[in-house]
Amino acid sequence: MPEVRHAEPSAAAVQWLKKLVSFETISRSASNLEMLALADSALRQAGFRTRFTHSPDGQRANLFASHGEGDGGLLLSGHTDVVPVAGQQWTRPPFELTEDATRFYGRGTCDMKGFLAAVLATIGRIDLHAMGAPLHVALTFDEEVGCVGVRQLLEDLRDAGIHPSACIVGEPTSMKLVRAHKGREAFRCLVRGRAAHSSLAGTVVNAAEAASRLVVEVAQHAKALQLNDHDDGFYVPFSTMTTCRFTGGHANNVIPEEADFDFDLRYLPATDPLAVIAPLQHFAAALEAELRQTTPEASVTIKRRTAVPALAADSNADALALRILQAGAQAGPHVAYTTEGGLYQAAGITTVICGPGEIAQAHTADEFILKSQLGACETFLANLLTQCVSTPSLS
Repeated sequence: MPEVRHAEPSAAAVQWLKKLVSFETISRSASNLEMLALADSALRQAGFRTRFTHSPDGQRANLFASHGEGDGGLLLSGHTDVVPVAGQQWTRPPFELTEDATRFYGRGTCDMKGFLAAVLATIGRIDLHAMGAPLHVALTFDEEVGCVGVRQLLEDLRDAGIHPSACIVGEPTSMKLVRAHKGREAFRCLVRGRAAHSSLAGTVVNAAEAASRLVVEVAQHAKALQLNDHDDGFYVPFSTMTTCRFTGGHANNVIPEEADFDFDLRYLPATDPLAVIAPLQHFAAALEAELRQTTPEASVTIKRRTAVPALAADSNADALALRILQAGAQAGPHVAYTTEGGLYQAAGITTVICGPGEIAQAHTADEFILKSQLGACETFLANLLTQCVSTPSLS
């Protein structure tokens, strides 16, 4: 197998990374249209046909590009959005590419504009006309806030009758092949009681205290998951659930009328998230009935805010995995974070995860990618696409 882990990036990849990082494509709040226009121009110049699907407000979009005719083909997919930099202590300008001897710095260098830069640089120097199957490239929006854009993209592809055979999502895996990841569901619980002077405690529902009872219930169910829900292929080998945020009350002598908290479920591919949440919903309903005996207007609601499916290890991905390993990537473990991969898989597209950079650097201040990782990704992609020229079938 070719070794790609210590390659140096090309000048083209560095220039692409510099351009991509300069766009402040923060999820939900900023447009990615200028960035997509630049990528669209390069893709068209390389012989791709392109199509867009826009967000409801028209400020963000997915770009989907295809080279070659016919059904199937390989899809290289990455998201264009990045997380905010507010509240982080950056020592470098976050939206300007800087470097030292071994690293490139900037928001998105790792997650995941490094992969996009490698893709755009590679397709500019590989003869794609000899490929016997299509090559597709997807650039999506608002992945960081619930994989929003890719859902519209998949609907558009279904309506257009476009169905890639296989997909590589280039999230940062240190160029290791990842065949499975956990799913994620995020919830918000809102409890309403009645405001009153603190001297009247016990006569009205204290929303903060009632919400705390639900927090304890979440923690108890999380312990049960840890004991009963195992897959040793994951470095955190059980489904997890935890409270991430809690608010309630406005003064130290007023019984809180409202309290709310967010909790997060990260579940194994074999776990049914509905079965995990159902007991909590039942507990909330019973708690609400109890609270209304004291305060008739009291309420307890749990609402799902985010749902991203797990990516399950699938024997249908064996041929794709072999190609990826032959192109120079290394085998890797299952991971606890989520990606768009589960949605591609749910749409019937064989999907794995493999891309440059360490996930530990994602979302951090002074985010960086190793130069060797960017170069390794370029070499990997060139090897992979060359394979697709000589042996186009992915099955």
